[in-house]
Amino acid sequence: MCSDPAAAEDLVQETFLAAAESLKSFEGRSSTYTWLYGILLNKFRRWLRRKQATAISLQTMSGDDEQERNEEILQSDYPSPPETAERAEAIEQVRSAVRELSADHRSVITLRYVEGMSYEEIAEVLDCPIGTVKSRIHYALQKIAKRLEEPQRLKRPGWLPE
Repeated sequence: MCSDPAAAEDLVQETFLAAAESLKSFEGRSSTYTWLYGILLNKFRRWLRRKQATAISLQTMSGDDEQERNEEILQSDYPSPPETAERAEAIEQVRSAVRELSADHRSVITLRYVEGMSYEEIAEVLDCPIGTVKSRIHYALQKIAKRLEEPQRLKRPGWLPE
């Protein structure tokens, strides 16, 4: 969720230290994964407030750098290079649209579609009602769809807009 790999490592380490310190207070009402993710999310929010960051990069969530992602796309079973290029462009457009979301909307999209959590797990991690989770996901998806419908300005010289 953060764009700094060193900070991400620190957050994970702090999460496990906090979990070890509060292990006796873990009541088992949620899964260990959900409990740890909640601790991590709280640590991340504190870090974000301290750093006064304004954006979260999806690139770090995937764990790959851009070159590795592009190589993976090029080595896939796509029948032609133009289709591969179109797919890479579409992926970047989606990532860009998600980066423009508010922190609340990015969080629910990340937890749902990257982490694969259920609405109930997301509600537990974010400590909010399931209705709020569903609403945030709904509006986030609407914002992403609206952003993807906008005409894209071509940045490469010599290309003409359609």
